[in-house]
Amino acid sequence: SLFSALAGAAGNAGAASLADLQWDKRVVVVFAPTDTLAGEFRDTLDNTAGVQSRDIAWFVLAPSGETFSNIDTPIPRRQLLDLHESGGVEAVLIGKDGGVKARQTEDFDLNAFFGKIDQMPMRRREMSAP
Repeated sequence: SLFSALAGAAGNAGAASLADLQWDKRVVVVFAPTDTLAGEFRDTLDNTAGVQSRDIAWFVLAPSGETFSNIDTPIPRRQLLDLHESGGVEAVLIGKDGGVKARQTEDFDLNAFFGKIDQMPMRRREMSAP
């Protein structure tokens, strides 16, 4: 899986990795082109209902070098940067299985990611569980 490949490439002994989140969390990584947008993306992720119920661990990377997240365990920034394929704004959705499920390169639309997540078989099982 992508998580395993990134964890192996990280080489940070003792540091947490994306692989540690596999099967527990869906991951959203947002690459902001400006620090101002990074703050806006962080606020959106921090204040949107549905993030927690969908088991999302999120990361927002600002060009200043700051990384924002909703989890206490830091993931090496290099691992997150390895997901960045385009210049400018980009958002990446990784499923619990560790695979990239969607990319956004024009804008960051959290509701579009929610729609994608809610179509996933694992999420459908979670929603139907008592």
